[in-house]
Amino acid sequence: MKDIYEELAIATGVYLEVVERGWGFPGSFETEKAMNEGWLKVERVANKDRVVGLTRRHGMSLGNAETVQLASECGAELALADEAEVRELLEEHGVRVRGCIGILVEAARKEVISTKKAKKAIGRLVETGYRISDNVLKEAYRLLGEEP
Repeated sequence: MKDIYEELAIATGVYLEVVERGWGFPGSFETEKAMNEGWLKVERVANKDRVVGLTRRHGMSLGNAETVQLASECGAELALADEAEVRELLEEHGVRVRGCIGILVEAARKEVISTKKAKKAIGRLVETGYRISDNVLKEAYRLLGEEP
């Protein structure tokens, strides 16, 4: 990720979900390492009332609500998110959104990983239950210059 994006920030709620409560699960070690290396920052949202409103209105987790709010407060151009509801809210705020598949495609296009590795990683995601529409999957393979 640090080879793809200049700056990354996560909301405090995401840190709590991934590192503190999710310790030992996929992503927890990597997130903490990125923070210790200084290329991933943990940011607090200013408007906590809006976060509470988002969690109530949309039934989303604290981390997801804080992600939407932090992107809004920071004037983010791009956010990383997979959940449809979070993506929709971010896009309503004019924030472009990229999910796991998009990150893999971008990594291959920037030659951080090979297209073969990106395609293999996409296949593993699908095999392990990652939900993705056929259209998005076909588009990912097309962008990688390969057929599924």
